Amino acid sequence: MRARHQYISFNEEGNMYRSSVFLAVIAGVFFTMSKASADHASPSFETGAAGAILTVPGATLEQGDLVFGVGMQFIDMDKISDAELEALGAAEEDVHSTGSLLNASIHFAYGVTADLTLGASLPYVERSDIRAAHHHSGAGEVELAGDAAGMGDATLFGHYRFFRSDYADIAVIAGVKMPTGDSSEHENGGELFETEHQPGSGSWDPFAGLAFNRNYGRAGISANVLYTFTTEGDQQTELGDIFNYNLALSYRAWSPDESDHDHHHHQHVLNILDYVDLALELNGDVRERTEIDGEEEEHSGGHTLYISPGIRVGLGHRWSVYTSFGLPIINDYHGQQSEPDYRIIGGLSVTF
Repeated sequence: MRARHQYISFNEEGNMYRSSVFLAVIAGVFFTMSKASADHASPSFETGAAGAILTVPGATLEQGDLVFGVGMQFIDMDKISDAELEALGAAEEDVHSTGSLLNASIHFAYGVTADLTLGASLPYVERSDIRAAHHHSGAGEVELAGDAAGMGDATLFGHYRFFRSDYADIAVIAGVKMPTGDSSEHENGGELFETEHQPGSGSWDPFAGLAFNRNYGRAGISANVLYTFTTEGDQQTELGDIFNYNLALSYRAWSPDESDHDHHHHQHVLNILDYVDLALELNGDVRERTEIDGEEEEHSGGHTLYISPGIRVGLGHRWSVYTSFGLPIINDYHGQQSEPDYRIIGGLSVTF
């Protein structure tokens, strides 16, 4: 990114102090958070930026840049056994098990000014092997509900950078998830899936947060927090407010000007491979309990924290390809729920 005029002038010591304060606040959130759904994807605002995969940096797009991308999140869940579901059904507990979640999406982003990026995303959502504890004639049964798949809820967002320097950027993120998704999927037995398992929720959910990045030569650090205020959607269901937090370390492992001094080979590589960035992230999601008709669901809501190594590769000055593998180091849920075993993220974007 080109160095630009600062709106606010700070010396290097001041920049480092403010960076430290911002990161201290993020760290405090990580380690003082109290317990607040596993089978939901983390929000993604892919703009083709180098470095981290899920963590949103404070830096914005260049004015006039248009980014198109496709991305995927796959979460493999630790399924609840049939025996456990039968026992829970006998106790008349409303518990579901999910086999996996696939969230595939397309993204758009546009640099309106050097400090304002606007974007949108549209997902396709599939939850597989949904089973439920069922009470029948005094005994517990396992109901094989099946798969729920369809278009998810579209998201519009704005990313406004209010501080920039040669070393750091801080921005506000705000937007809304709109009720555009499919909310009429039916179980194998003909019943309507509950809203928490539908591709779309039927609710308008605004969100807001902060994003930050700080460069240290070939290394960098970025962080963001995001809070989503959920509202009541279909079937008198409110899925529960969501708090997302991310922290990432990134390192420029390769760039053509540092890899080869042969001029002809250098020019050939430069036209193909721009950079290789390695990243290590902490990605956290906290969700409050679901409410149906004003009543809280006991077996809903919780906290997941992933540690996620990843890689992003820049190609041909325009393309960015990335992948990340997440392992949960915290799975802290209310009641009985399927918990994530691992998460795979991948995608690509192109800048015009």
